[in-house]
Amino acid sequence: MAVWAVLFLLAEGVLGVLLKRFGAAGLVGWHMLFGVFVGVYICILHVMVMFHFIGSGKAMKEHALVLGDNAEILRRLRRLKMRVMPAATFAPILVGAAVILGGEAQMKVWGVGGWLHWVVGAAGLALNLYAFPVEYRCLVANLELLHEVDERMRREVSPGLNP
Repeated sequence: MAVWAVLFLLAEGVLGVLLKRFGAAGLVGWHMLFGVFVGVYICILHVMVMFHFIGSGKAMKEHALVLGDNAEILRRLRRLKMRVMPAATFAPILVGAAVILGGEAQMKVWGVGGWLHWVVGAAGLALNLYAFPVEYRCLVANLELLHEVDERMRREVSPGLNP
Protein backbone atom coordinates (compact mmCIF):
# COMPACT_ATOMS: atom_id res chain seq x y z
CA MET A 1 0.00 0.00 0.00
CA ALA A 2 2.90 2.35 0.69
CA VAL A 3 4.30 1.79 -2.81
CA TRP A 4 0.91 2.66 -4.27
CA ALA A 5 0.76 5.75 -2.06
CA VAL A 6 4.12 6.98 -3.37
CA LEU A 7 3.06 6.28 -6.96
CA PHE A 8 -0.21 8.13 -6.37
CA LEU A 9 1.62 11.10 -4.85
CA LEU A 10 4.06 11.23 -7.76
CA ALA A 11 1.26 10.91 -10.33
CA GLU A 12 -0.62 13.72 -8.63
CA GLY A 13 2.52 15.86 -8.78
CA VAL A 14 2.94 15.14 -12.50
CA LEU A 15 -0.70 16.03 -13.06
CA GLY A 16 -0.12 19.31 -11.23
CA VAL A 17 2.98 20.08 -13.32
CA LEU A 18 1.06 19.40 -16.54
CA LEU A 19 -1.69 21.67 -15.32
CA LYS A 20 0.67 24.51 -14.36
CA ARG A 21 3.24 24.27 -17.18
CA PHE A 22 1.01 23.59 -20.13
CA GLY A 23 -2.19 25.23 -18.98
CA ALA A 24 -4.15 22.03 -19.46
CA ALA A 25 -7.37 23.44 -18.03
CA GLY A 26 -9.16 20.16 -18.65
CA LEU A 27 -6.98 18.55 -16.01
CA VAL A 28 -8.09 20.81 -13.15
CA GLY A 29 -11.04 18.63 -12.19
CA TRP A 30 -8.97 15.44 -12.41
CA HIS A 31 -6.17 16.99 -10.39
CA MET A 32 -8.56 18.08 -7.66
CA LEU A 33 -10.45 14.77 -7.61
CA PHE A 34 -7.29 12.68 -7.58
CA GLY A 35 -5.78 14.97 -4.94
CA VAL A 36 -8.67 14.33 -2.57
CA PHE A 37 -8.42 10.58 -3.27
CA VAL A 38 -4.67 10.58 -2.54
CA GLY A 39 -5.18 12.61 0.64
CA VAL A 40 -7.79 10.18 1.94
CA TYR A 41 -5.71 7.16 0.90
CA ILE A 42 -2.62 8.49 2.74
CA CYS A 43 -4.68 9.22 5.86
CA ILE A 44 -6.21 5.74 5.88
CA LEU A 45 -2.82 4.12 5.40
CA HIS A 46 -1.14 5.93 8.29
CA VAL A 47 -4.15 5.58 10.58
CA MET A 48 -4.12 1.81 9.97
CA VAL A 49 -0.51 1.72 11.13
CA MET A 50 -1.32 3.76 14.24
CA PHE A 51 -4.34 1.57 15.08
CA HIS A 52 -2.20 -1.55 14.69
CA PHE A 53 0.24 -0.20 17.25
CA ILE A 54 -2.53 0.88 19.59
CA GLY A 55 -4.29 -2.49 19.42
CA SER A 56 -1.22 -4.68 19.57
CA GLY A 57 0.20 -2.51 22.34
CA LYS A 58 -2.91 -3.02 24.43
CA ALA A 59 -2.71 -6.79 23.92
CA MET A 60 0.99 -6.89 24.79
CA LYS A 61 0.44 -4.82 27.93
CA GLU A 62 -2.22 -7.26 29.08
CA HIS A 63 0.08 -10.21 28.32
CA ALA A 64 2.94 -8.51 30.15
CA LEU A 65 0.79 -8.19 33.27
CA VAL A 66 0.02 -11.91 33.14
CA LEU A 67 3.67 -12.80 32.57
CA GLY A 68 4.77 -10.52 35.42
CA ASP A 69 7.66 -9.17 33.36
CA ASN A 70 6.30 -6.05 31.82
CA ALA A 71 9.30 -3.71 32.06
CA GLU A 72 11.23 -5.10 29.08
CA ILE A 73 8.19 -5.67 26.88
CA LEU A 74 6.80 -2.21 27.58
CA ARG A 75 10.18 -0.58 27.00
CA ARG A 76 10.52 -2.20 23.57
CA LEU A 77 6.92 -1.39 22.70
CA ARG A 78 7.30 2.24 23.75
CA ARG A 79 10.48 2.59 21.69
CA LEU A 80 8.68 1.28 18.58
CA LYS A 81 5.73 3.61 19.12
CA MET A 82 8.02 6.61 19.57
CA ARG A 83 9.65 5.85 16.23
CA VAL A 84 6.37 5.38 14.35
CA MET A 85 3.86 7.82 15.74
CA PRO A 86 5.43 11.20 14.83
CA ALA A 87 5.86 10.35 11.15
CA ALA A 88 2.54 8.49 10.99
CA THR A 89 0.83 11.53 12.48
CA PHE A 90 2.47 14.36 10.54
CA ALA A 91 2.72 12.73 7.09
CA PRO A 92 -1.06 12.64 6.54
CA ILE A 93 -1.42 16.09 8.11
CA LEU A 94 0.98 17.55 5.55
CA VAL A 95 -0.77 15.78 2.67
CA GLY A 96 -4.14 16.93 3.96
CA ALA A 97 -2.85 20.49 4.23
CA ALA A 98 -1.58 20.24 0.64
CA VAL A 99 -5.04 19.11 -0.47
CA ILE A 100 -6.68 22.05 1.31
CA LEU A 101 -4.12 24.50 -0.06
CA GLY A 102 -4.69 23.05 -3.53
CA GLY A 103 -8.33 24.00 -3.23
CA GLU A 104 -7.27 27.45 -2.08
CA ALA A 105 -4.87 27.75 -5.02
CA GLN A 106 -7.75 27.01 -7.38
CA MET A 107 -10.35 29.20 -5.68
CA LYS A 108 -7.94 32.01 -4.61
CA VAL A 109 -9.83 32.63 -1.37
CA TRP A 110 -6.87 33.72 0.77
CA GLY A 111 -4.70 35.01 -2.04
CA VAL A 112 -1.75 32.83 -1.05
CA GLY A 113 -1.22 31.38 -4.51
CA GLY A 114 -0.10 27.97 -5.64
CA TRP A 115 3.45 28.19 -4.30
CA LEU A 116 2.38 27.21 -0.77
CA HIS A 117 0.43 24.26 -2.19
CA TRP A 118 3.60 23.12 -3.96
CA VAL A 119 5.82 23.54 -0.92
CA VAL A 120 3.48 21.71 1.46
CA GLY A 121 2.82 19.00 -1.14
CA ALA A 122 6.55 18.43 -1.66
CA ALA A 123 7.08 18.33 2.10
CA GLY A 124 4.24 15.82 2.38
CA LEU A 125 5.84 13.62 -0.27
CA ALA A 126 9.23 13.86 1.44
CA LEU A 127 7.81 13.01 4.87
CA ASN A 128 5.90 10.05 3.43
CA LEU A 129 9.07 8.79 1.73
CA TYR A 130 10.72 8.94 5.16
CA ALA A 131 7.73 7.54 7.08
CA PHE A 132 6.98 4.44 5.02
CA PRO A 133 10.32 2.66 5.59
CA VAL A 134 10.26 3.60 9.28
CA GLU A 135 6.73 2.28 9.64
CA TYR A 136 7.60 -0.92 7.80
CA ARG A 137 10.64 -1.65 9.98
CA CYS A 138 8.67 -0.91 13.14
CA LEU A 139 5.74 -3.07 12.02
CA VAL A 140 8.13 -5.98 11.42
CA ALA A 141 9.75 -5.45 14.83
CA ASN A 142 6.32 -5.14 16.45
CA LEU A 143 5.19 -8.43 14.90
CA GLU A 144 8.36 -10.11 16.15
CA LEU A 145 7.64 -8.78 19.63
CA LEU A 146 4.04 -10.00 19.39
CA HIS A 147 5.22 -13.49 18.42
CA GLU A 148 7.75 -13.47 21.25
CA VAL A 149 5.11 -12.46 23.82
CA ASP A 150 2.62 -15.03 22.46
CA GLU A 151 5.26 -17.76 22.61
CA ARG A 152 6.09 -16.85 26.21
CA MET A 153 2.38 -16.95 27.07
CA ARG A 154 2.05 -20.42 25.54
CA ARG A 155 5.19 -21.68 27.24
CA GLU A 156 4.74 -20.14 30.72
CA VAL A 157 1.00 -19.70 31.22
CA SER A 158 -0.54 -22.58 29.29
CA PRO A 159 2.17 -25.19 28.67
CA GLY A 160 -0.37 -28.04 28.47
CA LEU A 161 -2.04 -26.43 25.45
CA ASN A 162 1.10 -26.47 23.30
CA PRO A 163 0.98 -29.06 20.50
